[in-house]
Amino acid sequence: MKTIKLLTLLTIFIGFMSCDNDDSPIPGNDTILFEGSFSRDFEVQSMTQRATYTISQSKINYDLAGGVAQTNYDTAKEYFSTDDMRWVGYRESKTTYYVIFFKNITENTISLYKKEVKSLEAGKSEPVPDANNTENHGWNTYIKHLPISGKIENLHAPQSSDYTTNPPSVSGEFTKFDFASGQTTTSDTDWDIAFRGTSIIVNGGESLGTTDEPSRNGDAAAYILNSTFDEAKNVIVENFVQDSSSGYAIPTGSGNGWYNYAGPPTHLIAPIAGKILVFKTRDNKYAKIEILSYYKDADTSGDSRYYTFNYVYQPNDGVTSF
Repeated sequence: MKTIKLLTLLTIFIGFMSCDNDDSPIPGNDTILFEGSFSRDFEVQSMTQRATYTISQSKINYDLAGGVAQTNYDTAKEYFSTDDMRWVGYRESKTTYYVIFFKNITENTISLYKKEVKSLEAGKSEPVPDANNTENHGWNTYIKHLPISGKIENLHAPQSSDYTTNPPSVSGEFTKFDFASGQTTTSDTDWDIAFRGTSIIVNGGESLGTTDEPSRNGDAAAYILNSTFDEAKNVIVENFVQDSSSGYAIPTGSGNGWYNYAGPPTHLIAPIAGKILVFKTRDNKYAKIEILSYYKDADTSGDSRYYTFNYVYQPNDGVTSF
């Protein structure tokens, strides 16, 4: 009887220990609770660079973009511990290892320190850098879903007008703009908005039927928001409309969209204060612009059809804030 009781207790104890071992976390395999894209901007040779870490459970993508240098690569996770917020991973067939330390984690920001190491074990034993450590660019703070901002000056949007017809006909190629690159483009596909004279079109919907309009092959749309540029922080998705055969998403004509026309004798085109143009890009990202001037070098006594505008572009999928 005693033997049976001892065997029963032993069975229960072994079962308990087995369950306990199965439920114990694997060292270095802790769950990452701060997934997402985190970016920071910095200056190199008077040019802006942007470094972005996109953090997930299995890997970290590093993207460096800007006028001086560009690179993009994945680093697969091999180790992460919340004890000292240490992450170790490798890239390119385990030939290059990195250790990354994290601290000061909030809902929208994170500080990190990155260093190349020789192996997984070297990464696991690397001392946690102190706050004043400046090696490997030191500790830096990154912002979650950081949008891209810029200013475009003197974007030329020429057109030709024939006043012998009734109504007068307008022709000429549209000047296309790509928010992702922050530049004009001649691509048939990689453009979001385009300019000709006072008309602004989007790469989405249908042509109005005017001469020389480019083909729409994206999903772009737009609306006009009555606000200040800084206060236009959130996209109102239900407000978007696309170009169509009955009119552009950004209406043309004095007082109808982004500008007022003064008429003779000055014939000046003046942007309307508080009219913010909000766009969905061809690939379902978001952007906003504030038109500052329609004249070369912002000089109303000079040549017209030269746009100067501020813009903010949100490159992160599904993020509807600026």
